[in-house]
Amino acid sequence: MTDTTYQRVERVVRGTHPSKALVDRIKTSYRLALQKAPTPEDSFLWSMIGGKQADIHEALMSDDDGRLMALLSNPQETDLYYGVDILAKGIIAMMNAGTWIEDRWNDAGELQSKLEDLVVFLGDRVLFNPEGGANYPHRTRPESDSLDHYIDIVQRHMGIDLKFPNPFAGEFGLVTSKGIATERVFQAIYQAILLRRHAASTCLEIGGGMGRTAYYARQMGIRYSIVDLPMTIVGQALFLSSTLGEDAIWMIGDPEPRGDRITLLPPSELHTVGPVDVVLNVDSLTEMGEKTAADYVKWISKNAGTFLSINHEANHFTVRQVVETLYPKSARSRHIYWMRAGYVEEEFIFRPDNSKEMLASVLQSTSWRITQPLRRLVTLLR
Repeated sequence: MTDTTYQRVERVVRGTHPSKALVDRIKTSYRLALQKAPTPEDSFLWSMIGGKQADIHEALMSDDDGRLMALLSNPQETDLYYGVDILAKGIIAMMNAGTWIEDRWNDAGELQSKLEDLVVFLGDRVLFNPEGGANYPHRTRPESDSLDHYIDIVQRHMGIDLKFPNPFAGEFGLVTSKGIATERVFQAIYQAILLRRHAASTCLEIGGGMGRTAYYARQMGIRYSIVDLPMTIVGQALFLSSTLGEDAIWMIGDPEPRGDRITLLPPSELHTVGPVDVVLNVDSLTEMGEKTAADYVKWISKNAGTFLSINHEANHFTVRQVVETLYPKSARSRHIYWMRAGYVEEEFIFRPDNSKEMLASVLQSTSWRITQPLRRLVTLLR
């Protein structure tokens, strides 16, 4: 039976405010990142979005901390998250104008269907067949169970105390007993579960959005790094510090060692990441310039066991085209992405023709737990 108790969409009324210490760290990191990694010249889309964020950029470069504190304390009044999440004044304006966006992100039934899709993916709800069958004798969809029932299923699969944190005023989504859940929340959970199937312990995400996937992956024991544009890192630092604590993240400019904290890096620092089990890229590689995308794929081929891509194919090139051009012998799988229409989920594993490069990259790593056994092995083989 359908439980209507939580079938409604609401907005978060009260949010958290960053500390002065965090704002100082964000400002320092942003300025250093700009010195090392300005927006790539071949990324027209992100150059366009950057114009929407001019007020935040000016505040980050200014000595007026009051203005910056006000902007970071109320993201709904800015476009800090434009292009990566729905909490942006430009997106909210389109919703208020009654565009198609409202149907996707502000409809309780649509949002619940995304949670149901997640449960189908996990195998705890049968997939509806519009052609009928014993389970659907009249070709009608089965009634939905309660939201709490679905949430319990997801929580069991994740092995954590599942929460939907809402650190920012103005965020809107489906009301549940675990917090207000947006469509992005269900996608992040799906991605984190997918990562755990491929990652023994380490993951790099190229383009990390607000940081929601990192939030859930970290709770499931995955050591996480993100490489992203300087302004997007500002938003990730704000979200992850608000949900996991300020000590949970590391940015360039921080004096302490990285340790096992979630590392937020501009593209210039990609070489400091070292080998990882899996690289994830969601909704961004095909929105970069083709040269930038190719450079990332080259790095992935040398440093990752698996490359997981979740991208659309509506722009001038696709992820598959980039990978096949560079590494035609790579192994790959391809299927429709469960959680969003128009997106393809692909897995790439680079073949042994790159094994020497991967071994060299591992040997150059600063992680003694990885390199010491390999160095001894190489010595013995020699």
